[in-house]
Amino acid sequence: MANIFKNEMVDLANTGANLVYTTPSDSRALIKTVQLTNEGANTMVTLTCNNGTSDFKSAIQEILTNTHTNLLDGPLVLEENQTLSLTANTANTVTGIVSLLEINRNEQ
Repeated sequence: MANIFKNEMVDLANTGANLVYTTPSDSRALIKTVQLTNEGANTMVTLTCNNGTSDFKSAIQEILTNTHTNLLDGPLVLEENQTLSLTANTANTVTGIVSLLEINRNEQ
């Protein structure tokens, strides 16, 4: 079993759903932080998880101009093949980092 710490960099260049991370089929993931910075106009950001069939909103937050936020109050667990996406109502203003621990079940 391997523990792999990762950072996924995000740049929300459009107002559609931006896929940030997909859990590998042989792993689970603990999402520790979703740290975002807004350098433009006030923006509403939505964090969504998908289990392969349905979307589940995990956080919705307005990020004021020239501020930052962490969208999570605690760790978020993603199971095999589940995805994490971010959507902003304004394009090209929000960037950030998703920090996570990927737990792989394969023997190393």
